[in-house]
Amino acid sequence: MITVDFDKKMQRQIELSLMNLGADMRKNKRQISKEVLKPSAQIISKEMKSIAPKLKGAQSFNVYRTPKLSGKLKAPKGMGKIYVKIKPGQLKKSIAPYQTKAGRQSPYFLIGPKYKFGVWTKPEKGGWFMHFVQFGTDTVKAQPFVGTALRNKGGQAGKLMENNLKILTKKTAKKNKLELK
Repeated sequence: MITVDFDKKMQRQIELSLMNLGADMRKNKRQISKEVLKPSAQIISKEMKSIAPKLKGAQSFNVYRTPKLSGKLKAPKGMGKIYVKIKPGQLKKSIAPYQTKAGRQSPYFLIGPKYKFGVWTKPEKGGWFMHFVQFGTDTVKAQPFVGTALRNKGGQAGKLMENNLKILTKKTAKKNKLELK
């Protein structure tokens, strides 16, 4: 064990420098998102896209949305109004890393079909049905791919986050006239 003695003035200076470093890192939420989180999220997103299941067999899958007179009445199979046609590869195209307004404050990234725009406003182009594929339904078997992508590339994404955070911390420390090794 090594013991280092500081006088009160030096101790206070070190304390203030570390507090300034922490404050600067908290202010740099956008920079942390851009330089640390987004590159890692892109690795996971790319893996999710590569293993996302693709619609097999048919050219498209019709989703029907028909107003019902009561909860018990349904349109006969294939007779309702077609709400959207899901095409092969549609889920794969819709997966991307993105941030919500809250994510820009915290910061964090979400990976999946984009929320509030794209997917939800244009259902014929988005992957709004991802949870049906991931977890299955009464009639469709689950095809989990999100966990697999995370297991495949999570370590690599974690290392990248760690390295990028070290680089950003050193840059911030240098700006605050601290030397980190």
